[in-house]
Amino acid sequence: MPKRNIIAAIVLILAGLGYGYMTAHLPVRTLPNTPDPSFFPWINTTLLLTLSIALLIQGLVQAKPRGSAAVGGGAGRVWAALSLYFVYLLLLPPLGFVLASAPFFAALMALYGERRPAWLVTGGIGVTVLLFVLFRYVFGVLLPRGLLESIVP
Repeated sequence: MPKRNIIAAIVLILAGLGYGYMTAHLPVRTLPNTPDPSFFPWINTTLLLTLSIALLIQGLVQAKPRGSAAVGGGAGRVWAALSLYFVYLLLLPPLGFVLASAPFFAALMALYGERRPAWLVTGGIGVTVLLFVLFRYVFGVLLPRGLLESIVP
């Protein structure tokens, strides 16, 4: 497994560097108080390179593969995660981002091995709140409010 991680990390680092090179050549916008067209591509580049470097370090440090506490095999987990995602997409418009996302993230955490109830609850709610604040107040993107339309500004 570490060999696969190292190879995947090198390929992803090269892809990230290529993506960053192309992002650097995007046009500059001169409108005040608006992000450049390269704003989100730079975020993607930074995240891709950061996670790829972390994967490379993990592959170099890890001596042998460790067992997973997660339930089910790889293919079964993938199909279960996809099923959860499609249910999430169906529930997102009527329930809204906050009410649909917290159980979705908690279910994904449980699917991939987390069993502590406190972590499931705080993780599901924490990720939801973090994403809501990030998109609403940092990026200025309105997320679906659903049932909380009268409560969420």
